[in-house]
Amino acid sequence: MDTVADVSLDISGGTVTVNAEGDGLDSNGNATISGGTIVVNGPTSNGNGSLDVNGDLTVTGGTVAAAGSSGMVVTPSETSTQSGLQLSFDTPLAAGTTVHIVDSSGAVVATFVTAKEAASIVFSSTELKAGEEYTVLSGGTADVTAGLGTGTTTGATEVTTAVAGEYTTSGGMGGGPGMR
Repeated sequence: MDTVADVSLDISGGTVTVNAEGDGLDSNGNATISGGTIVVNGPTSNGNGSLDVNGDLTVTGGTVAAAGSSGMVVTPSETSTQSGLQLSFDTPLAAGTTVHIVDSSGAVVATFVTAKEAASIVFSSTELKAGEEYTVLSGGTADVTAGLGTGTTTGATEVTTAVAGEYTTSGGMGGGPGMR
């Protein structure tokens, strides 16, 4: 288990875009996201993660879309007050794939375009409601800035479903299973 250093990564606003071969957002301590838009196109190698936090990853606001390998997935910790989704794909999504997250009414909550191959996506937004199921589609159209934005699902196909706040894996010491 990694040691949690007495350091932190805090993001409270603005737009942060990361395109990483190694770890994307990386804190040897804790990380807090309370605002802004964070888009991480993380590694394709399972030895690194799009989010890598040795302590807690606390998400209380903003929008986070972190795509990358599935080997070291870190999800928001129990200290988070904002829900999220952990999406895992049996077959990695190709670079340039349009991904839509759709609520039970069919409304598009978010559209993301992968910058490189992605076996997992961690997404958190104020639009998500803990305990509700969301459908993930690929295809359709996208109007995105730095990979995240809006789109239409015409012609898109279902890839998977996920329940907001139910995380199954976590790298690092934060995150763990449970509902958030």
